[in-house]
Amino acid sequence: MIELKNVSRKLNNFKLKDVSFQIKKGAVVAFVGDNGAGKTTTIKAIFGELKIDSGEILMDGENLFANNNLHRLAFFPDSNNIPLNIKVHDYMLYICAANGIPSSKAAKKIDDVYRLLELRPYKNKLIKQLSAGWKKKAIMASVLIRRPEYVVFDEPTANVDVESKLYFMNILELLINQGITIMITSHIIEELQEVANYLVLIKKGEIVHAADFDNKKEKIMDVYKTHMKNPIKDMTILRELYNKEI
Repeated sequence: MIELKNVSRKLNNFKLKDVSFQIKKGAVVAFVGDNGAGKTTTIKAIFGELKIDSGEILMDGENLFANNNLHRLAFFPDSNNIPLNIKVHDYMLYICAANGIPSSKAAKKIDDVYRLLELRPYKNKLIKQLSAGWKKKAIMASVLIRRPEYVVFDEPTANVDVESKLYFMNILELLINQGITIMITSHIIEELQEVANYLVLIKKGEIVHAADFDNKKEKIMDVYKTHMKNPIKDMTILRELYNKEI
C-alpha cells in the first residue's frame, strides 16, 4: 500500500495542503479534480520529481524512496512527456536498460508486448509519426515491460478514437484482473465509473473526499457534485442576457 500523509508543497501561488490518502493494494483509485487542482503536483511528489515541504510518502510502511521501492511503480504519462524523436523499438530497449532488465530477457519481454498490443508493424517508426492511439500503445508497452505492481495513469485515453479507448479499457481490465494496483486521473468520468473502487477528490490543493467507492451503486458525478461543484449563484445575469432584445 502507498500512503500519502500530510503532504504539503508550496509552488508560487499554489499549495498542496496536507494531502493524505491511501492507494491500497489491488485498488483502482480514481483521482479526480479540476484543472489546476493539484493532481499533477501530487503525482510528481509520488514519483519524487517534486520535493515536498512536509509530510511523508510511504510504501508498505517505509519511505517510498528507500530500498528501491520506487521501481515497483510505473507512470503512464501524457504522450508529449516521452521522447518523440526515437523509434518505438529503440524506446523499448531504452526502457529495458533504464530498469535493469538484462538484454537476455529484454528481447522476449519486448516481443510479448508487441504481440499483446499489436505494435510490431510500428517498431521502426518514430514515436512522433504515430497516431495518438498508437502513441498511447507505445507508452503502454513501456509500462508493461517493467511488470510494475502499481501503475499511475495520467489522462490515458485523452485525444484518441473510440476503438483505441475500448482497446485501452480492455488492457486496463486485464491489469486489474492480474492484481495490479491502479491510480487514474481523467476528465472522462464515464471511464472511471466503470473500473474505480476507491475515489479521491482534490480541490485547490486539498483532499475533500477519499473513500471506498462502489461503482455499481454510486456515481462519481454525484459525489463530485456534493464536494466540488461551484453552482452559478446569480442567475439574474443569464436571465437578463436572454431577455434583452437584440
